[in-house]
Amino acid sequence: MCWDMDAFKIIIAGRPNVGKSTLFNRLVSKKVSIVDDVAGTTRDYKEAKFNIGPIPFVLFDTAGVDSSSHDYLNKEAGSKTKLLLDSADIILFMTDAKAGLTANDIEFADYLRKFKAKVFLLANKMETKIAKEGYWDFFSLGIDNPIPISASHGSGITDLLEKIRAHKETMTSDFHFGANQNLAENGQLMDEDQSTWLEDEQIDLNSKSDHKIKLAIIGRPNVGKSTLFNSILGKRRVVTSPKSGTTTDPIEVNTNWLDDFFQIVDTAGIRRAGKVTKGLEEFSVWKAFEVIKYAEIVLMLLDSERALDAQDLRIINHISKEGRGLVLAVNKWDKELNKKDRLAKLKSKIISSLPQFEDLPIITISALKNRGIKSLKSAIIKSHENWVRRVPTAQLNQWLSFKILDHPPPMIRGRRIKLKYITQVKARPPTFVLFSSYKCELPKSYQRYLVNGLRKDFKLYSVSIRLNIRVGNNPYTYQAK
Repeated sequence: MCWDMDAFKIIIAGRPNVGKSTLFNRLVSKKVSIVDDVAGTTRDYKEAKFNIGPIPFVLFDTAGVDSSSHDYLNKEAGSKTKLLLDSADIILFMTDAKAGLTANDIEFADYLRKFKAKVFLLANKMETKIAKEGYWDFFSLGIDNPIPISASHGSGITDLLEKIRAHKETMTSDFHFGANQNLAENGQLMDEDQSTWLEDEQIDLNSKSDHKIKLAIIGRPNVGKSTLFNSILGKRRVVTSPKSGTTTDPIEVNTNWLDDFFQIVDTAGIRRAGKVTKGLEEFSVWKAFEVIKYAEIVLMLLDSERALDAQDLRIINHISKEGRGLVLAVNKWDKELNKKDRLAKLKSKIISSLPQFEDLPIITISALKNRGIKSLKSAIIKSHENWVRRVPTAQLNQWLSFKILDHPPPMIRGRRIKLKYITQVKARPPTFVLFSSYKCELPKSYQRYLVNGLRKDFKLYSVSIRLNIRVGNNPYTYQAK
């Protein structure tokens, strides 16, 4: 993500299950990271901006580092944490005072001494009596005085924020003093009113960075969502493995993907409701559905072997109800032997099971081998264009006249329904209002006829189309008194 260049980077680090994600949520004032009693819940780092007064900071929640574990996922997550520490300005070394000082804490404390960042030692879970007794053991680590806090209850947070603010101000004043002294010695120090920040900034007035496409990557477990996420970013941003359920938290990244700006979210796999286990997986799935709600375009990733099974269809219908743009991508296509027949069967399945997306294109990719990624991006851009598109009212009513001539509305109780006027009242998704003559409901079959006509005639593919029926006259016709 692109934050203020002056913002200090604060990394929350420590062994698993000491309360790092709870502190992260507390400081950013949002429930961003999933919190669970199970160690290793956080596997991919999360970042968010927060302020202490007017001072901006960027905060990172990281996976727990456990040197005693030989689990692949733990090692992969831990290696990413260690890379983040290299760029930190402040490290919040989190410990669990309730559990007491551990060998892992001692080893990690020694490891942190190699970094240039200021380290604040936090003794968390101080709300209990046993924690208060074990608090004094952390002085032996030799990292200043441990700061007693309770991330879940909020105690000690004010003192922590004050120490962070004071350190930031000290570092800033030292930096400016040193810089001004060097400039003065070289005769380069200007009066404050003569300087201009704009001289050194490259400002692109035509930049599209403020118009990011909000893209969610959704699908069943183990279809390659995180692999695709990394492929788009061009780096191993999130942990991937053959193990189902590797991703728990939604991971959001702002990026420039082939000259277009995106806000992309990788999500946990969504299993059939009956198979979802209580606790962590249940909350991860809920978060994935929340991501769909706030996305603009949803990339539904399918596994070539089981594409468009019952669970895929349930997820796609949910995306349609939420009114999001939809792009279908079939992953692991390089493993498909009979590509032509398989593609024909998938298109037939869409026609029979997803009539609202009858002409939806299917993009075939291999996320692991980075194949089909450009075609995928083009489909996403096109879906977004359709999602925000507005059709002029004059064109709509001319279209309506032709559709009525081709297929007149049915008779209801011996009287033919008159369709008077149609207009688009909003985009995102395209929503139309059709004015009818009678209060009786226009049959669903005729509504589908009109919606399919809107989609085909105006090429509004890959988006949900909403058609509302109202009774009354053309609201834009002047009524003489």
